Amino acid sequence: MFAQMLNCSVALNLLFIVLFTTIHARVFPTPPDITEDTDHWLRLSEAHLRRKLAANGHRGEHTLAKNVIIFVGDGMGMPTITAGRIYKGQKKSQYSGEETQLSFDVFPNIGLAKTYNTDKQVPDSAGTATSLFTGSKTRYGYIGVDSTSSYANPNAGKLTSIMDWAQANGKRTGFVTTTRVTHATPAALYAHSPNRDWECDSAVPDVVPSTAFKDIARQLVEEAPGRRMNVIMGGGREMMGVKEKLYDISQIKMNGSFEQLCPRTDGRNLAEEWLEDNLVNSTRTFVKNTGQLLAVDTENVDYLLGLFAQNHIPYNLVREKGASGAPSLAQMTSQAIKILQRKYSKGFVLMVEGGRIDHGHHQNYAHIALEEFVELDAAIETALNLTNPKETLIIVTADHSHAMVFNGYATRGNDILEFGNKAQVEPYETLTYANGPGFLYHRLNKSQEDHGMSQTWKHVETISSTEREDPFYRHLSTFPLGDATHAGEDVPVYATGPGSDLIYGVFEQNYIAHVVGFATCMGPTKHLNEDCHKYKYFFQRGSAPNLIPASTVLSLSLVLVLAAVLNSRY
Repeated sequence: MFAQMLNCSVALNLLFIVLFTTIHARVFPTPPDITEDTDHWLRLSEAHLRRKLAANGHRGEHTLAKNVIIFVGDGMGMPTITAGRIYKGQKKSQYSGEETQLSFDVFPNIGLAKTYNTDKQVPDSAGTATSLFTGSKTRYGYIGVDSTSSYANPNAGKLTSIMDWAQANGKRTGFVTTTRVTHATPAALYAHSPNRDWECDSAVPDVVPSTAFKDIARQLVEEAPGRRMNVIMGGGREMMGVKEKLYDISQIKMNGSFEQLCPRTDGRNLAEEWLEDNLVNSTRTFVKNTGQLLAVDTENVDYLLGLFAQNHIPYNLVREKGASGAPSLAQMTSQAIKILQRKYSKGFVLMVEGGRIDHGHHQNYAHIALEEFVELDAAIETALNLTNPKETLIIVTADHSHAMVFNGYATRGNDILEFGNKAQVEPYETLTYANGPGFLYHRLNKSQEDHGMSQTWKHVETISSTEREDPFYRHLSTFPLGDATHAGEDVPVYATGPGSDLIYGVFEQNYIAHVVGFATCMGPTKHLNEDCHKYKYFFQRGSAPNLIPASTVLSLSLVLVLAAVLNSRY
C-alpha cells in the first residue's frame, strides 16, 4: 500500500511539474537565444536586400542616388496621416477633406517598418532613430550605441550613421528639426549615449566622469559627424549654452513653468565655439530668427547653425510668424537644400524632422499634432520642388506611431476635430486617445456626481466652442497618464527616386538605413551594388548619376584611340 501511495505521489508530482512547465512556457515564454548586436542587424538587412534585388531583377541602372532626404514625422502613425490629410483639405476649404492629396501620396513605393526596440514592444524615439540612421536596432533610450553600452561604459558599442557614411564619401550633410537640435531623433545622427536625456553637462550623472564622456551638445560641435555637418537647424539654445531670458509659450505649456530644462554648468557657449571652429577654411553663419535665416547667402555659406528657441521651436499654431520669430519647417528645409545642393558637389544627405507631431500627441493636443503634420507635408513639397527626382532619393516615414484613435461614423466632410455623429448615440469626438492627460479634463469630478449626474464623462457638446478652439484643448483620453504613450504598430514608409523600388513589403526599421547606403554606394551594404564603380567618375565631377557610366567612357576612349591609330596607318 505504501509503495502504491509513493508511486501515486511521484506521478502527481511529475504531472504537476509537466503542467507548471507548460503553463510557465506559455505565460512567460523564453526569449530566443539570439545575440542582437550590430552584425546581427546587418546580416538581416543584407539578406533582405538580396531578396529584394533578386525579386526585382535589379540591374542598378536606376538605383544610384546622388542625394538623399529622409523626412521623419515623429509619432506620425497611420491615424495621424489619414486625419492629417483630411485636416489639410479642410484648412484649404476643399470639398470635404477626405479626397485631399498629400505631397507624398503620389510616391510610387511604400512599405511598412517594424518599430520595436530590442527591449521594448513599443519603442521610443531614441531607439527608433538609431535604427533608422545607423542600420542597427538598439535599446529604449539609447542613442547611436548598441546594447553593449551602459552607464559604467557609455562609450561602448558606438555605431556609425548615414552622416558618417556620407561624409566619408565626400557628401555634404545636415539636419533640420522643430525640436531641440540635441533631442533624440537628430541626436541619433551624430551622438553616442546610453541615455537620450544627457543633452547638456548638468544632465550627465556624477557616476559618468566628464573626462570619459561628452554630453550630446558637446558631441555635436566637437566630434564627427556633428562637427562636420554643413547645416544644423532647430531649437535648443539652452543646451548649447546660449544665454537668453525669454521663453516661448510652447515651453510654458509643455513644462508648466519657466524652469530651465538643461542648463550648462560649464559656462561654455557652444554656438560661439562652433562659429570659431577652424576645421576648414569656410564661411560659417549662426542665425536665431526667421529674418536672419532668410537673409543667409546660400550660395556662399558653407556651414549654417540655426537655433531658433531656447527649448523646442514653438508649435506652428502659436509660433510668431514675423522676421523676429522662429521659421517654419518649410523655410528651414528650403534654405538647407540651397546650402547643401552645390553645383559641383558629390551630393548631400539631409534629415528633416517634424518633431512636434509627437509632442502634440503626448499631451492629447490633436489640433496641434495635425497642424504640425501639415507643416511637415509642406516641407516635403518644398523639397520636391527644389530637387532633381532622377538623382534624389526621398523617404518619408515615422519613427513610431501614437495611441490616437480615429473613431466612426462622422458624415463625410465633418470637421475632423469635432464629433462623431452615429445616429441615436450621444456625441463623441472623432479623434480620441487611448491614454494621456485628456482623461482628467473630460472626466466628471465628484461635485458634479453629487448633483445627480451619474455619467462618467462630461457631455462633449457642453464644452464651449471657445474651449475647443483653443490649440491646447485636450481630446478625450480613456486612461489617465500625465504623458500619452507611443503606439507599437508598424509605420508606413513612402519612397521616391533612385533606389526607392527597394522600399516595399514589411521589413525591420533598420533596413531603411541600408537601402540609403546601397542606393548611394556608401556604408556597409554598398558592396551589394555592383554598379557603384561605374559612376565613380561622374560622382567626383558632381554630375548626375544617370549619365554615361565610367566604363562606357573608357570604351569610347579606346575606340577613338584605335581609330586614330588606323587613320595614321592608312
